[in-house]
Amino acid sequence: MQHSLRFRMIPLLLSMGALLCGYGAMANAATFVSSGHVAGPQCATAGVNDSGQLVGNCKSADPSANSNPWFASTGAGPQQVLPPLMAGQRCSVAAIANNGSILGGCSNASGLSFASLWSASAPTNVPIALAPLPARVLIILPFRAADVQTFPTALNQHGAVLAESISASLDATVVLYTAGSSTPQRVSNWGDNCVGVDLTETPTSTSTPGILMNCPGPFGTNEATVAKWNGSGFTLTKAPIPAAAVYCAAADINDSSQFVGSCLITGTTSTGFQTAVWSSATATPLLLSLPGGAQNSAVAINNLGHVLAYGNDADTSVAAGIAIPFFWPDPTSSFSVQPIQPLPGSLQISPAGFAENDTVAMNCQDTSQYVTACYWTPSGGSVTLPAFSDGLKSRLNGISPAGGIVFGAATDSAKNQNAVSATLP
Repeated sequence: MQHSLRFRMIPLLLSMGALLCGYGAMANAATFVSSGHVAGPQCATAGVNDSGQLVGNCKSADPSANSNPWFASTGAGPQQVLPPLMAGQRCSVAAIANNGSILGGCSNASGLSFASLWSASAPTNVPIALAPLPARVLIILPFRAADVQTFPTALNQHGAVLAESISASLDATVVLYTAGSSTPQRVSNWGDNCVGVDLTETPTSTSTPGILMNCPGPFGTNEATVAKWNGSGFTLTKAPIPAAAVYCAAADINDSSQFVGSCLITGTTSTGFQTAVWSSATATPLLLSLPGGAQNSAVAINNLGHVLAYGNDADTSVAAGIAIPFFWPDPTSSFSVQPIQPLPGSLQISPAGFAENDTVAMNCQDTSQYVTACYWTPSGGSVTLPAFSDGLKSRLNGISPAGGIVFGAATDSAKNQNAVSATLP
């Protein structure tokens, strides 16, 4: 479902008939709108919610000054600069939730970094710094000093935050902040260096969301791990991996606790990644096998249980080694996979976001080989977004949760970069 900030930073044989996917033939009614340049001359949009509220970052006109994070109540702006924790210290913004929570990171007076929360209802207020874990002082366990920094990794649409609490020796512990709280709840084991990947929107059985993590395995490889609240703490479940897998890394979870990841599979002739789909934390995952053994990795799963993957195009007659996105609506059958085709006259295409209505935000190349924003729907195929203000380049950073708005950056005729969004038809 793509809550994370990365973001946030993919056993059956497909028939060749499943490899056909058309281009969008409909007229494109989506148009980029700029939020302006109040926060600086060079800007990009980092997130948008279903209400059309946006956040982003702009470079300052002063080359010696910090970049400015901003909030805008509409796509057309105006941008409102979000204040830092401390005057003169760095801040950036990464996401905005449907409830108006704005997540980013700021430095304090000592230069230490903290996950920070602003609110769309009061964007000029100083953000709340999300506190690290306090010292552990228990008779039966050794003393552990308080952590000193926090780093955000995911935000759900109700304002719950997933983050890393980091010690002075840089050991990390996954923590959760419930909506509106700056007090950490420990999720993973103390200083185990697990990384929080994503969290559910709707609680599975309590008021606490389910959490997806990658934890270090015995040989330094990832172990996909699910954490669920048991009433007094979190129970951690290591997800099973296929018999042929070396390891699996988690990528995204939906509200039914289905999750996706990528498994490194050892084969008879080569070793490579395959998209894996877990129906639960204890189920052996289903794998996406493409013709010719083409490698692929998971990007996201939405609440319909549909999967977005990214990998090598099996049609080597078109362009050997080219990677494209794949839409996988039925993980129980690889025959359901639809490769998402590039724009006519081009080859390059990569995913930028996956919405609940199956719309995929993407970055393509146009016929002049410039990067250009585009999107895909199961019924309409791949559609380009028109250039902004006679500019030559545009790039999407994501899509709103419900799939109605895409966002990113686009150059204008003066070659300045604009923070943009577009409402899809």
